[in-house]
Amino acid sequence: MAHNIKVFLVDGDLVTLNEYRQGLENFGYRNINLFLNGVICLNNLHQKPKIIFLNHSVEDAVSFDILKKIKQSQLNVYVIIISNQENVNIAVDAMKYGAFDYIIKGDNEITKMKNVIERIILLGK
Repeated sequence: MAHNIKVFLVDGDLVTLNEYRQGLENFGYRNINLFLNGVICLNNLHQKPKIIFLNHSVEDAVSFDILKKIKQSQLNVYVIIISNQENVNIAVDAMKYGAFDYIIKGDNEITKMKNVIERIILLGK
């Protein structure tokens, strides 16, 4: 089943972005935009995504600034932080700044992404 929900994927690694897109397309999600950094994502918020998966890494403390700006945009958008870090403090900060969820990178992150999308779709009904 194809889903029309607009999803933004933000990660500095093009290979990762393409893996995420392919994985989500395999689950029927087709309206996916890829961004190599948060600034480009911010510049495209006029496209009104419903969900943004935003990469966070230790070197990229900017991701919380991007998260805050997305939440200030007044769009009804769900932001999910994806991180290599299994760090409770980062997860708590992500939620404090308005993230809907926090996913740790690993073997099944695409399935976790799909599950979050399904939860959001159910919230919309």
